Parts: sequence; structure tokens; C-alpha cells
Amino acid sequence: MKTNRHQIREYAFQTLFAMHSNDEMDLDDFFKYLTDDESAVAPEYYKELVNGVKDNKEKIDEIIKSFLDSKWTISRLNKSDLIILELGIYEMDFEEDVPDKVAINEALELAKKFSDEKSSNFINAILDKNMKKNPE
Repeated sequence: MKTNRHQIREYAFQTLFAMHSNDEMDLDDFFKYLTDDESAVAPEYYKELVNGVKDNKEKIDEIIKSFLDSKWTISRLNKSDLIILELGIYEMDFEEDVPDKVAINEALELAKKFSDEKSSNFINAILDKNMKKNPE
């Protein structure tokens, strides 16, 4: 099964969301569950995204906090929005081969599918601030 990066990001989002309940899950097994294919092999980029967000969560969340309005906290954010932001920031700040604009566009695609329009605007604003902080 050939999986493109957009699909991999969707699977990574779903995995990170599920990890809020069970952070000890096996990525290979969960990938098979997500794809409904017992023979599916989890792509390296999927593992890289999930583990990268997990391993750098504190740093990533600090970056997100730095862009939040003073009345907002990480804990107030919708879980879907937070995970989309974490994936976007991870790709922007920790993945050298992903242009910032691609990371933002992909995050917005995830928001369209897993959140709502208000969230898309919020996510776009946070990631845009991050891009301006780190010009490519």
C-alpha cells in the first residue's frame, strides 16, 4: 500500500489523538488498524511525526504558548486543534525538508477535516506567527 505524505499526516493526527488515552500503543499495530490492512507497514515518516511530536511535546507546546493570547492556555485548546498545531510546529521547526508553507497548508487541511472553520483561522494565525518568527 503506497501512502502519500498527506495521508501519513492524517494517520499521525489520528494516532496522536488516540495517544491521549493510551500513550503506550504500538505504532505498527495502530497503523494496521487505521488502514484496516493487516499487512500494512507503517511508513517511516508516520513514525517520525508521531515520535517527533511526542518526544518534543514540551518544546512544541512552549512555542504554541508563546503565540497564545494572554487569556488562553494550552489546556483550554480543543484537543484536535492542539494536535494539529503540534504537528504543524513539529514540521516547521524540526523537519528540515518540509517548507513552512507546506506545513501550514497541511495543518489547515487537517483542520478542515477534523475541526471547524473557526479552528482553521486560529491554527493559521498561530502557524503564521511561527513562520514569521523563523523566516526560511
